[in-house]
Amino acid sequence: RELAAFAQFASDLDEATRRQLDRGRLVVEVLKQPQYQPLPVWEMATILFAVENGYLDDVEIDQVLAFEKALKDYMRSKYSDLVQSLDEKPELSKENQEALNAAIQDFKKNGAY
Repeated sequence: RELAAFAQFASDLDEATRRQLDRGRLVVEVLKQPQYQPLPVWEMATILFAVENGYLDDVEIDQVLAFEKALKDYMRSKYSDLVQSLDEKPELSKENQEALNAAIQDFKKNGAY
């Protein structure tokens, strides 16, 4: 947020700064939760993993919530074993990271959001 406030005064931003600001906006959007309805661990891990690994870089800010909902639904229906694994063991093992990468790539290739 400090970088965003500073950027208001700067006329030209380099590409790295612009990407960092965009990523920050994405993180703010995905961290929003309905009041008194905390997200399960697997949902939070999945969407934060997607943001951190650049899977939402090409998603417009106003489409982030639709992307997030569609991804969660897709994960529940197609990757229920991975969902259960993430729910039971919140730490992200190397196998789970690889499985998440594959699942999100599959979603982006096939998913409509």
